[in-house]
Amino acid sequence: MGTRGLEIVRFRRRYYIRYHQYDSYFEGLGAKIVASIPADPKQYHEWLESMRAEYAAKEKALESHVYEIRDGVEPNYSQFREFETLPSELPRLGYDAEYVYIINLDNEVLTMNHSIHWKLGNIPRQDELWIHAISDSIYRGKPTISPDICPEEHMSSPALSVPELNPVIEYAYRTVTPRTDIAEARKTFLTHILASTLIQYKDEIIRFGMEWSPDSFPFRELVFALVSIASGQAKFHSFPAQQCSPRDCQYWGCNSHHLYKSPGWLGEKWTGDSVPLPEFGSLSHRPDEPPGASPMETIYWLEDVLVSLELVVDGKAITKAVTWGIEQGRTHFQIVILSLFKAAFAEVSFGDDAEPFVEVTRTVDLSPLRADYCLSTHPRMRPRLKPGRKQRHHRGELIMRSNCTGTSRRLRSEFPGLAGLVNFFEVAASRRAASKSTGILPSELYALILDFVDYDTWKSCLLVSTEVRYWCLRKYRLDDRMGIVAGPFVRLHKYRNEPLVSFDFENMQTGEILPMIQDPRCIRTEECNWMPVIGSDRKVLMLDVDIQYKPAGDVPVEPDNDDEFA
Repeated sequence: MGTRGLEIVRFRRRYYIRYHQYDSYFEGLGAKIVASIPADPKQYHEWLESMRAEYAAKEKALESHVYEIRDGVEPNYSQFREFETLPSELPRLGYDAEYVYIINLDNEVLTMNHSIHWKLGNIPRQDELWIHAISDSIYRGKPTISPDICPEEHMSSPALSVPELNPVIEYAYRTVTPRTDIAEARKTFLTHILASTLIQYKDEIIRFGMEWSPDSFPFRELVFALVSIASGQAKFHSFPAQQCSPRDCQYWGCNSHHLYKSPGWLGEKWTGDSVPLPEFGSLSHRPDEPPGASPMETIYWLEDVLVSLELVVDGKAITKAVTWGIEQGRTHFQIVILSLFKAAFAEVSFGDDAEPFVEVTRTVDLSPLRADYCLSTHPRMRPRLKPGRKQRHHRGELIMRSNCTGTSRRLRSEFPGLAGLVNFFEVAASRRAASKSTGILPSELYALILDFVDYDTWKSCLLVSTEVRYWCLRKYRLDDRMGIVAGPFVRLHKYRNEPLVSFDFENMQTGEILPMIQDPRCIRTEECNWMPVIGSDRKVLMLDVDIQYKPAGDVPVEPDNDDEFA
């Protein structure tokens, strides 16, 4: 039967994905995979070592023939056509598969449909007990293993052990309230992109997030993307307008350019630059450089802000970050501590007594997602659905699937940590600009001059002085073509009556003011399309975070009041 499925092998955190068109149900592909794993302990360990050796060889070949970007050398995919996509530590499983099987050679776990976890060397095979033990859980779409049928000794979990919360901060401190107001156009725009990033990767976070340590590639890249966008360090890339989406064309016989299966980087046709630009999440890299754009460390400076990555945001994490900053010789600095789900913001200063004092916020949710939604945890975390009971969804997941970014008010309410992140970096940048000397020209001349500078010069001017920064931000430039000059506004979708965020853009080349409304579907490539580019020396393009706007036409502006749209 036409039951689609994925057979995945995980080795050294990389996922090797094979697609099956038929018979992927538990009794079909599932049974074949279980049968391929030896039950005898000695044979199992021999098989395990053989599999690890096989995939170590594949990894080495990928590095030699595909991942390393060398001038004048085309990637050689001939050895890897069996895989649906190039192996990655951040797998995107958008194949409409009904069944997913992951043979985890790192943790020795066999995972089925993301939430069923067996010990790879101790699957209950007698009378096909493993099939009979699979049960619906109380959470819709998240099956579990029934402890009434299968002993727990056969169950497992690839999730990391999360330390208990430690609220103690080992410095004098006081708690302050984070700033989350995003009424200004640029703040709403940046928060909208940040929220879109987490929405785009919500499935990966729920499926695999609890397996990612702060030093892992996906954790580092996602957090670095958030701080890069929030701080204004990210730039934006656009594709030429065309009648379809390059990644997901829905038109038969379309003659536009397409990007169905990329090598992990984009060439000159798409970037306008002879230097290849790796995709976000790709393991492609230049010789002698690591993949991705993020620092290899889990604590680093981004401009004058200390960024610390943690599994748990608590007092211990704050103490660690403060100590690290002081040891770096800083006496007055800001800190942001981030997990995949929460954030905290702090400022450290030294008083007259030469002792450090910390102003710190409570922890703030980055999004509606919560750590306990994650599927890598032990099956016991998803209790079996008992007769007569109804399944339920996790509320935050439903919010993430809804129109939760359509207004500034919703963004602030559902993504308070992201709104706080934008404000936090705004304060840091304003302080840097304030530390510079004022210019010698009359202030009104700066506005005229800034209209004629290119995008890179405009970004540099943001930190020249407080006065120049003020004039820069009056027209928030996105590239050489467009800047945001007014908003945020709310306009309703023409057919669905749902609110969509809207701005007035200015064409910087013609001076024309263009009222624009968000295009949430992205079926075609609008002229106003932007994808974040993060990193400085090592840049990557966030190809899947595609923000588009189209002309608002005669659609009127509505009040930003969710009661109006209930």
